[in-house]
Amino acid sequence: MKLENVTAEIRPRVPWESIDLGCALARRHIGAIWKAWSLTVVPLWFLLAILLRHHPVWFILVVWWLKPIYDRVPLFVVSRALFGDVPSVKDVLKVWPRLLVKRLWFALVIGRFSPSRSLTLPISELEGLRGLPYRQRVNLLERNGGEGAAMATLVAMVLEVVAALGLVLLVFYMVPAEISEKWKYGVEEFFAYSDFYEVPNSLLWLVAVVQMMAITLMEAFYVSAGFALYINSRTLTEGWDIELAFKRMGARLESLRKGAGVLLFILASNLLLTPSVNASEDSPKDQISEILSDDDFTIHHRIVKVPVEREMSWSYGGSGAGLALFGSVLFYLILIGLIVGLVYLIYRNRHIFLSGRRLSDPDHSPKTREVMGMDVSPESLPADVVMEARKAWESGDYQGALSLLYRGAIVWLIHRADAPIGEGDTEGDCLRHVEVLERERTLGVDAYFSNLTHVWMGVAYGKLKPEDATMRELCDAWPFAQQGRRAR
Repeated sequence: MKLENVTAEIRPRVPWESIDLGCALARRHIGAIWKAWSLTVVPLWFLLAILLRHHPVWFILVVWWLKPIYDRVPLFVVSRALFGDVPSVKDVLKVWPRLLVKRLWFALVIGRFSPSRSLTLPISELEGLRGLPYRQRVNLLERNGGEGAAMATLVAMVLEVVAALGLVLLVFYMVPAEISEKWKYGVEEFFAYSDFYEVPNSLLWLVAVVQMMAITLMEAFYVSAGFALYINSRTLTEGWDIELAFKRMGARLESLRKGAGVLLFILASNLLLTPSVNASEDSPKDQISEILSDDDFTIHHRIVKVPVEREMSWSYGGSGAGLALFGSVLFYLILIGLIVGLVYLIYRNRHIFLSGRRLSDPDHSPKTREVMGMDVSPESLPADVVMEARKAWESGDYQGALSLLYRGAIVWLIHRADAPIGEGDTEGDCLRHVEVLERERTLGVDAYFSNLTHVWMGVAYGKLKPEDATMRELCDAWPFAQQGRRAR
């Protein structure tokens, strides 16, 4: 690595200016990066897709987890391109096996969740440090770039999600309507029940493809931004800008020295070839000595100390430290939230990973006792729900009458039909549960429950009294037999 061959201006920069330089470097060499990416990372994805073809969820997780391995490819390209040596595809393929297996345990376990991973990656890959020297080097360079790397990681996460959502919406609008409706229904079912069984595999593979496209679009810029922060940190720590300035000054002085030597040679030749006019004139040797003794040809040696002002924002003092701390805390909060959400989803859908069987028998699982603030235990209902509802209606208690019918229906669904209704479910959630059960078991209650739900919501929230004929119809068509305490 020769500083004099660098293709960008080496000078102290603030973190966001360094990130901008990294993005510009990635844009300039994006063709070389994507060529190398398509011949290294994309074949790896195809291999993983074949191995996990029956497990799209695991494929999505593995693709995300292996991102530190992919990052080595754009880093290999930009680290050489910055110093004027853009690697060819052949060069990348030659080093790819080594990049693929080098320090896997550290990359995928120890350093996987480091917020400054883009900054520390060049330390391990380019400097080859490990152990105590690696940790010391990281501590040193993070002083002038760690907070910027953490913010870059956070921004990259957000932009990757935005890119993925944009691609999903684009695909939803491009596919035929019947396919997009099926996917839309699968998404609604997933967020309604958190059950992967309701999400079609085609939608999960679409998510995987979108994820890979978003990573391909954003990862090169993320890695290049971290590399620029690494270069800037070394510039501030090791004075690369001063070293480069002295090298350039030395080159200029060398050229001037050679030019002065040629000038003196020409002058001496002219003097030697000029005949003397009379004996009283000095000899050519005396003339040359007189000329060289002039102040213009005197070399003055002196050392000039030039103070270098380094504009350092985001240092560890003042408001910059508070902003850096806020960015780091925000990053870890988002990371913890993602991990907790992932663990929750895996726990809720653990039956998928246990040969497709649920861990507990639904007949002996605990039943919900309260929904939307209403007591839905069998003991809370009278022996004859319909008769009590008629009495309440005739006495003028319209909301109480509809509440009895609606609670009776919910009790039957929970304790007789094993509907997965939870405490936090709304009327709309309960209605969707019934629609799913109807498709699975053909209970024959979906139409009645839908009508009852709309009448109940009109009374409960809109204070709209239904017609007497509507109430008689609801009581006469009551389909939930064997109510009350026997529902247990």
